[in-house]
Amino acid sequence: MKHIKADHLHFFATDLDEAIRFYTDMGFEFLHKLEHGGREAAQLRSDCGLVIDINLTGVADNPGFSHYAIQVDDVEKAAEELRGKGYEVDGPTVNKDTKRKIITVRDPNGFLVQFVQH
Repeated sequence: MKHIKADHLHFFATDLDEAIRFYTDMGFEFLHKLEHGGREAAQLRSDCGLVIDINLTGVADNPGFSHYAIQVDDVEKAAEELRGKGYEVDGPTVNKDTKRKIITVRDPNGFLVQFVQH
């Protein structure tokens, strides 16, 4: 599988507007608010192109890191390759909110890693 670039980091926040303010104060450009996974969310971008997706937490969610994503040239091929190495892969699926084709795996510590095709 060919990695093209880092695609995004995804966080959960208890106060979306405060999170937007913090990251804009850190130099990120506010792109827009949207609905992501049925929740209010926002996207911001750094000067180097890294996108941060921030979702408002639900009652049972913990604020903080959710996952990181790497853009690949072919999600189907990446899924096949990872399954061939014995990894449990969720997807491919199309995220209706972001219009990206994704697969998700967990690292040995349980952290989510997404591979994304635009």
